[in-house]
Amino acid sequence: MHADLILHSGTVLSVDPAFSTSSAVAVRGDRIVAVGDDRDVRDLAGPGTRTVDLAGGTVLPGLNDSHLHLQWWGLARSQVDLSAAGSLDEARELVRRHAAAQPEGAWVRGRGWHERVLAGDDPLGPTAAMFDDVCGGRPMVLEHFSAHGALLNTLGLHQAGITSATAAPPGGEVVHDPATGEPTGVLKEAALQLLDGVLPTPTATQRQAAVVDAIGELNRRGITSVTDPIVTPEMLRDYVTLRREGRLSARLTTLLHWTWPSVQTPIAVLEEAMRYVGSTTGLGDDLLRIGGCKLIADGVAALGTAWMSAPYHHEGTCGSLVTEGADDAERVAALHALVRLLHRHRFQVQVHATGDRACDTAVEALVAALTDDPWPDARHVLIHANLPSAASVEAMARHGILANVNALVKWQAAAGLVGVITEEQWHRMMPARSMADAGVVVCDASDAPITDPDWRLALQMLVTRVPRGGDGPCGPAERLTREQAIRAWTANPAWQDHAETDKGTVEPGKVADLCVLAEDLMSVPDEDLHAVTPVMTVLGGRVVHEG
Repeated sequence: MHADLILHSGTVLSVDPAFSTSSAVAVRGDRIVAVGDDRDVRDLAGPGTRTVDLAGGTVLPGLNDSHLHLQWWGLARSQVDLSAAGSLDEARELVRRHAAAQPEGAWVRGRGWHERVLAGDDPLGPTAAMFDDVCGGRPMVLEHFSAHGALLNTLGLHQAGITSATAAPPGGEVVHDPATGEPTGVLKEAALQLLDGVLPTPTATQRQAAVVDAIGELNRRGITSVTDPIVTPEMLRDYVTLRREGRLSARLTTLLHWTWPSVQTPIAVLEEAMRYVGSTTGLGDDLLRIGGCKLIADGVAALGTAWMSAPYHHEGTCGSLVTEGADDAERVAALHALVRLLHRHRFQVQVHATGDRACDTAVEALVAALTDDPWPDARHVLIHANLPSAASVEAMARHGILANVNALVKWQAAAGLVGVITEEQWHRMMPARSMADAGVVVCDASDAPITDPDWRLALQMLVTRVPRGGDGPCGPAERLTREQAIRAWTANPAWQDHAETDKGTVEPGKVADLCVLAEDLMSVPDEDLHAVTPVMTVLGGRVVHEG
């Protein structure tokens, strides 16, 4: 039988175990049917075959953003983005312009701010008053770049009913001015749930349209698979609707979650969910499936909420786990209980952990569950994996625990952590090479909307470790090879998805999920990887982007 599509005269990166290359690939239906040299593959052409001359470009597996908050990113694209603001004045001007375009009385929504940009070294940090005069009499909430905090203006605090007497929920903090006792406007971690019922909620139609638009943009970037790491029941219903209506143009793996916006998952809530959820890892089909569940161990270093073994330089505290408990021992026991429960119900467990103590504790909990109740194919995941000890890395490799890191977050946030953590930690943070060399399967992902989901810049950061504004590498010993970096966005996420037999490589029999670049990806200088050009994206043999 003839092929439907042939791509030839380029470099086809199979990303198979040998990282073999060829010059052509043929597709029939939704599958790859041949990979080889131009002559052999072009022999499969028939009257109805579309033949594309790559002209020296590259074919690689469709990119897999294995930690991207899809619906959140879709909705955030209509908000003001402060991630590129270099000063408070720039941030205020961006907010002013955005606010002026909103209806009277509407909330001004935004995201992406950094403490150092807004407040410099002021120990009080950002305050509500910084934006009061640029919002045009409108309430405002700006999400922290990490999504683990928010800044409200004075009217926003008023509408949320947050005062000097407001107590934070367990696992959260309402920041108060120590001189006056009044709230500064900053909410951290579980305190974000104080905004429940306060902020307007988009309709199902609006949410679903935002998802479709977001996937279309991902297709334009060469992305064909996504893992959404926090999927609430409402979000899952939206995704099922889109799947049923044939509106998904990317493969979507979901991690179930029941308590967001609280970062704390009480054991009683999870026990109740397990009684009724009626599924395990793997339920679904090739476009929409349940991958597992997400737990959150701690916060983020930028807010002083990651659990560290030594105090932060700027706060004098160590952060903590955000699980239930009155002290560290109780919180550690709670994390173990949550992991054990999900593992027993055969859910892949993915644990957010950023501080060194949180990383080691999360690994200990995962190893304990795997030891007490062996499940060889669990493929549990340490999310972020910023500062695991050498012993934890060895344990991860021995027990098949993956690391899902975020080069784009390091690229974006590294400068803001100078002086917050030690210099050694600053360089070692995200030890991708140490983990890969130890035998840990390392995936990299954008964590959008925390960053813009640009896998090209992520590859550049993985191989150079030069952050935004930096004049040299941050932890040069942790640079990946180009091959390792490409695997972190293709074959390794397919392994995380338990889908390595279907996707992640360009091999006969695999689904025809392909990204075509105008350039030879293996010849582009490291510092230019961010500028390579996706010209075609194929999902299951169907062209979903071209141009």
